[in-house]
Amino acid sequence: MLEDASNHQLLEAWRDGNDVAATVLVRRYMARLTSLASSRLSRKLARRIDAEDVVLSAWRSFFVATGRNQVDVPGDDDLWPLLVTMTLRKLSRQAARHTAERRSIHSEERPSNELSWPAIVSRDPTPVEAAMVTDQVENLMAGLEPLERDILTRRLQGEPHRTIAEAVGCAERTVRRSLQRIRERYLASYQSEDTVAACPDSIAGTAEVVPKAETNQAVGTDMVSGQAQADVERRDRETPTAHFGDVSLQQLVGQGAFGKVYRAIRLCDDATVAVKYLRKAFWKNDAAADQLIHEVSIVSKLKHPGIIRHSGWGKGRCGGVFTIMEWVDGENLETWCRASKRTLAEIIECGVAVCGALEAAHHAGVIHADVTPRNILRRNDGSFVLTDFGFSHRENARISTHAAGTPGFLAPEQIADAFGRVSLQTDVFGLGSVLYFLLTGQPPFVGRDVAETLALTLSSRPADRVTDLVPGLMPAVDELVAACLSKEPSNRPKSVIVVMEQLKCLELDQSRAAQLAKPNSDSC
Repeated sequence: MLEDASNHQLLEAWRDGNDVAATVLVRRYMARLTSLASSRLSRKLARRIDAEDVVLSAWRSFFVATGRNQVDVPGDDDLWPLLVTMTLRKLSRQAARHTAERRSIHSEERPSNELSWPAIVSRDPTPVEAAMVTDQVENLMAGLEPLERDILTRRLQGEPHRTIAEAVGCAERTVRRSLQRIRERYLASYQSEDTVAACPDSIAGTAEVVPKAETNQAVGTDMVSGQAQADVERRDRETPTAHFGDVSLQQLVGQGAFGKVYRAIRLCDDATVAVKYLRKAFWKNDAAADQLIHEVSIVSKLKHPGIIRHSGWGKGRCGGVFTIMEWVDGENLETWCRASKRTLAEIIECGVAVCGALEAAHHAGVIHADVTPRNILRRNDGSFVLTDFGFSHRENARISTHAAGTPGFLAPEQIADAFGRVSLQTDVFGLGSVLYFLLTGQPPFVGRDVAETLALTLSSRPADRVTDLVPGLMPAVDELVAACLSKEPSNRPKSVIVVMEQLKCLELDQSRAAQLAKPNSDSC
């Protein structure tokens, strides 16, 4: 029967003129592809783009390419990674087209309180202004070639065109053209922001205004839990517990898709604290702001030495939301792991500590939903602390499945509804991903880009076994990590307490093995 045929056999039958074979093939993947496409649409774009139409368009492209022998079925007979890539490309084009249609000439009106770079850097900037300038400089510099980066750096330092040309060894006309290209690139890059930004006066003679645009955020801006929705409803009635003038930023120490973390000084008592600011692109994004406020609301109720402590939130003069939390002297697990190869005993100790922190959160009905090496810190005293509850939510809360978190560490159910709802087992998957990273030095799923990484997470293929990458490892360790990384949540350990107990057993087994391996001093 066709229903039992492999993908390769179905495509061969379709090439031979059997249209029913194509129908069977489409039915195998249609629901999951549509769910994935829906999860990647913001609420605004979902009103104008039909996810099913996007998937059907991807299928048409697939069959056209197959008919021209441009597509080969992989050796494992799994078409999911290819279909996901084609679907997300179609979705991206649709989103870009609809975004362009929504641009309005009225958004080009420049606000009277617009802040220019020269005005900001001519004095000590406020924390919000410092965050804004840092974002703009980093985003602009990251996309430039070395020569253009050198030219822009010198221009921002006030060097005239002729001096720059002599320093970099090119014609003055080349310098002017490079600055013009940089200006155009700057304007184009900020057309995707949900805010208004001024072009630096030092790039071009006059400041320009970038139009606002409706955007489809790639990661997590639509993922608002039931508790976060309640925060949205009462946010206007809440009084921020911090003011942007309460702290003085010292150094950027970390950044993610939505926010940046700074080491700062709290001016009232000169205490060192950590300050998380939303990236400038999200200052006008209510969902992102509420998610940050929601994080403070969640974490402030969790009392555990292995969970980061928050002391409040506030809004800057330009509307950007920030939070203040305890400063941790140490490093995240990614840096800790990269510094040197960690022993199994160290990894088990870390896993037990993270299990304890997650259990405290789970006991309070909170799912972290973004357990990654970067979100776990190791203090200089050797203890571990779980941070970044930005995507957390209450257990059993109704949420929209959206790829919110870190690709490579996301559980399948965080990407596609076909795998069920996000639950406590989602954190078990995240914990398994962290253990996998500490043992192997890489996430369990790694693709050439985000789309391929998500496709690998959703495919029927499990992650590579730890023992394939780390020969000689105790089989029980490999089995525990593989169980945590099961695609189906029901096949994972029932709770982080179960994982903790198994880790402690492994710790005991390793200790006994080490004792047996020691030479008998009596025989010397």
